[in-house]
Amino acid sequence: GAETMAKKEEIILGSGDLYYAEFDGATIPEDSTLEVEEKRAGHIKGGASIEYKPSFYEASDDFKRVTKSILTEEVATMKLGLITWAENVLEALISTARKSTTSGKVTYKIGGIKNANGKKYLWRFVHTKDDGKKIRITVTGKNQSGVSITFAKDKETTVDPEITAEPLDAEGTLIIFDEEVQAE
Repeated sequence: GAETMAKKEEIILGSGDLYYAEFDGATIPEDSTLEVEEKRAGHIKGGASIEYKPSFYEASDDFKRVTKSILTEEVATMKLGLITWAENVLEALISTARKSTTSGKVTYKIGGIKNANGKKYLWRFVHTKDDGKKIRITVTGKNQSGVSITFAKDKETTVDPEITAEPLDAEGTLIIFDEEVQAE
């Protein structure tokens, strides 16, 4: 028989900072270029998580004496909650968002498939450990879960994007996980 198995692994990151930039698919910017206030996506509420989910095809004989597993698909997502968000981040989170500014008013129009901007973005989550060293998670991809913005009298307004990772390089890398450690 043959079957498909999917296993989910999740890394909880605590809280930190989220930065973003348009990404041409070629060179990941230096930390000092990307991790600046102008590229901050907003402030995080509720932390962040990275989820990696591989799917396998398993082929075997009728008695399970001979089996072979083949990795068939990988899905990686970065989930977070933004309690404040940068002025232009909606355009990065929603590919059909368009912004116009007139005297005293900023207007976002959202929707219309023909308005999809086709832009790619690089997303970098930075968690600072108690010792001041940083953990950096880098993905590129689109927010594929949509955006829900809730206004409630007894709860702050948050935007909860879920970035579905696309390959960062020719090797097919979906997530880059960097951790600063003490030098040997």
